[in-house]
Amino acid sequence: MVSGGGILVYRPPAFSGDGKKLLVPTGKTVSVYSVATALLVTELVGHKGKVTSVIVVNTLVWQCWTSSLDATLRLWDYNTATLLRTLNISRPVISMVIPDFFRCSIVCDQKRQDLYAFLSLDWKEKELDNWGGRLMIYNLTKMKEIKGQLKMKYGSRLLVVSRSGKYVGVADRRVIHIWKTPDEEIMNAKEVKKMRLHHVKEFTTLAFHPSDRMVAGGDVTGRILIWRGVGECPFSSENIIEQDEDISYHVKMFDVGAKDDVMSRTIWHWHQSAVNFLSFSSDGAYLYSGAKEGVFVIWQVETGKRQYFPRLGGPLLFLAESQELSRFTISCADNKILFASLSTMTIENSIEGIKPPSSLRDNFRHLSSFSPAVDYKAGMLVLPTENHSVQFYDLYYNRAVSEVQVSQRNYIPANETTVLVTLVALSSDASVMGTVEYKLAEEGVGCGYSLKFWAAESGIGKFSLSTVIDEPHSDSEVSAVVFHPSMNMAVSTSCGGNFKIWIEGKIIARNHGNGLSHGWRCQSVGSYKQKAMLCAGFSADGSLLAVGAGGLVTFWNPETNSLVFVIGESLHLTSISALSFIPKSQDLVTISKGSSPFLSVWNLSTLCIRWSYHLSVEAIATDPDRPNFAVLASLPIYIRDKLKLEEDAVIMLCTVEDPMPVAAWAVRKGICGTVIFIQESVLLREGTDFDKSKQAENRLVFMNRDHEYTAFNPYNSVDEEAQLVPLLRFSSMKDSVLSGYKTMFGNLPAQEGNIDKFASHMASQNVICAATSHPWETIFNGPSHVLPLLSRVGAAFLESLLEKRLSKEL
Repeated sequence: MVSGGGILVYRPPAFSGDGKKLLVPTGKTVSVYSVATALLVTELVGHKGKVTSVIVVNTLVWQCWTSSLDATLRLWDYNTATLLRTLNISRPVISMVIPDFFRCSIVCDQKRQDLYAFLSLDWKEKELDNWGGRLMIYNLTKMKEIKGQLKMKYGSRLLVVSRSGKYVGVADRRVIHIWKTPDEEIMNAKEVKKMRLHHVKEFTTLAFHPSDRMVAGGDVTGRILIWRGVGECPFSSENIIEQDEDISYHVKMFDVGAKDDVMSRTIWHWHQSAVNFLSFSSDGAYLYSGAKEGVFVIWQVETGKRQYFPRLGGPLLFLAESQELSRFTISCADNKILFASLSTMTIENSIEGIKPPSSLRDNFRHLSSFSPAVDYKAGMLVLPTENHSVQFYDLYYNRAVSEVQVSQRNYIPANETTVLVTLVALSSDASVMGTVEYKLAEEGVGCGYSLKFWAAESGIGKFSLSTVIDEPHSDSEVSAVVFHPSMNMAVSTSCGGNFKIWIEGKIIARNHGNGLSHGWRCQSVGSYKQKAMLCAGFSADGSLLAVGAGGLVTFWNPETNSLVFVIGESLHLTSISALSFIPKSQDLVTISKGSSPFLSVWNLSTLCIRWSYHLSVEAIATDPDRPNFAVLASLPIYIRDKLKLEEDAVIMLCTVEDPMPVAAWAVRKGICGTVIFIQESVLLREGTDFDKSKQAENRLVFMNRDHEYTAFNPYNSVDEEAQLVPLLRFSSMKDSVLSGYKTMFGNLPAQEGNIDKFASHMASQNVICAATSHPWETIFNGPSHVLPLLSRVGAAFLESLLEKRLSKEL
């Protein structure tokens, strides 16, 4: 079984102790990536629920703790992907921090040898209970729970720990709770001292200064609040302040923070939307912030002046810093993790998952839109994305390959979407791509559809624009685009009641005078009684074109555009939304949605229906080498409640002769999902041998609405071949060992006199370099917040100047 996809930005990632690996929570697993190559190295598999936190607890060993919604904490050796310990928790864990791991990673405190985990849990038991969250403490060394619980208004907030490990905080509605971790052994959670900071707006995040008593908090309006001199008075215990907790949440006076134990409060405001993350630099001179605008903002703490790192491509969610002080990662809402460098203010690399669909997808559910196309030749998923692009995603290696910018409009994350890519289709040999985009009306004007044809270039996922057709069906919606299996022919259907056949040929190029160029033009137009046409499909040999017209299926000769015959009964009370010819047979499968959904199989030799189900189908896929097809059907709510099922959909493998499914699998998050058949030879690549003499057993790919996919053999319960594939996808970690100096500034020049070679090498490493005869003069030039501490790189710098010589034994 091959799995992949998923959301990479659900929770913040964590760097390994040496900074060479990045641990990313991805669904129920933790994906370990190489920082140098951004490729997947290994996976930590074992949790049965979504992973909510990953923390590297010791830089001297390859260990990390993870928390999950399956109510467990697990200790891993992430270098060998081995599970070491499991600690069961009473409830699902929303967030976890380990405040002592900063101190224990360097030297173990003699007074405090135990390791403690602070856990945020949901705790809504009674309707009259105003407390929806709890903070619990577990002793990880002794593997036991500490008595007592600390109350929070909400339990779905992320915990934050200070760099020193002395403070734990959480942004809980209009209050920031701060707990001071004691130096001695914790016997009861009620003994942990606590204070609060208040605000008239809801907080979204917070950050602790690395050395001073300073706390920064961001709210939903984009404001950043800076409290100085926090906690000058002694912290109070939990039971002393608990009595006025409700008052602190409902104070509506302007001086709501007047009783806060702080010396001063400063407010900064630049972000237009809620602040998603805050983080102080290691020396505390700068504060980093990010929000929906896609701009990384650097604030000077003393003066409040700003610097910007713009155009990051999407809303910013999380920030994670490595041991190398100039390198960090930014998690973006478009399911991308960026490796950024503060020394050069550039993006060095990125980890890209499957991008989420447009937020306006629900407005176009009546169309067969937003479904991915498939590049069967290369094993790629082709998906329309939010930022006016089409993404090519490799199923085998579980990584994004390329993007094609469909619209030339700039994508601004802070603004509402104005251009929507609704459809994408590929020819059978992936030489031509068709896209449909919809421009939303601006101030009531300017809306409309555009059909574009793209020609493949050298390289996977590389296309150049060939033809642009504005309003291909007048002012009607374009519902489907399909390609002929062997000819340069395409068909587009419309809700306005017609379809058009497009062919490629030589046309006059407008930009080159009277020169000729290849482009697409309309060959013919067809309609049937002005019925809405939502879908179309070609037979395997391309001699027959089927177009859904209302509740009927019309068949046409694509070369002459003449009507051949029509099938349909009163069974389909709603329009047919999808259809497909079944290979190796003379049958057609159709699905209709709406108030009267049906799944029907038609025998084209008799023009009669074989069998049908009154079933709501999300997607359909046909096996190219067998007379079988798979459907993804949603389960009615009353059936799920009766059987107490957590799954919301079922995948059924069917044959044309028998209405009884051959096999069925219940799946979660199947609504708005899809199913696709992929050829065995494409998915199982090098390193896997399979018997070509056997009948092809193609893999069935199921992708849920969170863009997590699973590819499996539907004809064999024991998929031994596919189980070997994940090991082959992992990248080798044989990276060259770099000293601390080389990690920051690159390698030294081979020859001091060869300045050109030195400059070109440093440019390829994306580092600061001045091409002078004395490169050492400017190597340390740069802002103070991006240069490393001398205590950290001094030894590595001197080591790079000396030549090591091994002593020989006498």
